[in-house]
Order: sequence, then structure tokens, then C-alpha cells
Amino acid sequence: MSRIRVLVVDDSVVVRRLVADALAGDPAIDVVGTAANGQIAQTKVEQLAPDLITMDIEMPVMDGIEAVRTLRRSGSRLPIIMFSTLTERGASATLDALAAGATDYVTKPANVGSVQESLASVAEQLVPKIKALVPHRGRTGALPTPAVGGATAARGAALVTPRPTAPRVVRLAPRSRPRVPCVP
Repeated sequence: MSRIRVLVVDDSVVVRRLVADALAGDPAIDVVGTAANGQIAQTKVEQLAPDLITMDIEMPVMDGIEAVRTLRRSGSRLPIIMFSTLTERGASATLDALAAGATDYVTKPANVGSVQESLASVAEQLVPKIKALVPHRGRTGALPTPAVGGATAARGAALVTPRPTAPRVVRLAPRSRPRVPCVP
């Protein structure tokens, strides 16, 4: 079974641990590393070759938005799920992160109650999105990584799939009427 390799990026040790523990409860997911800011995350992406990143927005040294921009400029197509608090400022920053190239977002649990309830809330929100964004991993008979992008794709940077929350629109070409020959 090929597990989904996740890098967790957050400046809070408690949140990093919460996310890692929530994801560790799913046998299809492997948390391969953590980082305390976007700058460290850049290095860890190269070292660990994750399939997906969860990224906080507000961090010291390099925030999540700048980290997303830097990863996208370097050609990385890794899915990135922003993990942010649900506030007016957080919502605006989340939209900025999506505009910068993040793939999706999840809100951090607030006032959930116990640690177990927080773990359950994080797992409930993140696990389905992770599995939707990296569908070729996390199950037996996984498809090989496409050979697009050479070494980058081989290191696990799979093509980004559309956000699972976005509706899929298929546009068909308009039908042309059959040509009828003119008979004099």
C-alpha cells in the first residue's frame, strides 16, 4: 500500500502535533515531517518529497502565503491545503493564499472542547481533502506518478487535481449542422 506523504507546516508546536496525530489515525496517510515556518518548509519539501502540504498562514520568518508563492515560482505543483483560523482577517488571508496557488483550505478548530474532539474535527476536515487531492496514493494498486516535470514529478510532486469543493464543469463543443450539398 502506497501511503500519502504529508508535510505539516505551522508555527505552533501544539497545532503541528494535533494535525500530525489526527492524520496518523488514518492508515493511508503518513506524516513525513513538520516545519515551523515557510522557509523551513521549502527545505523539507526538497528533502522529504511529500505528496501534499498542510500550511498555516500566519508564521514568523516566512508566512504561508509567501511560502506558497515561492513553491509555485519554483515549479512545485504539490497540493497545498491552507490550515487557518476562521476570522475576518483569516478569511481574507485564506483567499490571498488561494490566489497565490494554494489548492484548498481547512479552518482550525476553535472552542471545540477536549483534545479528542479537536483531533476528530481536524481528521474529519483534512483526511477527505487529502485523499481527494492525492487519489493515486493511499490505496492498494496505486497508479504510478506521471512522468510530467522530470525529476520533480518523480520526487512525488503529482499533478494538482481540481479542488474537491469546486464544481466540475464540462463544456462540450457546439454541434454543427451537417452540410447538405447544393443540388442545382
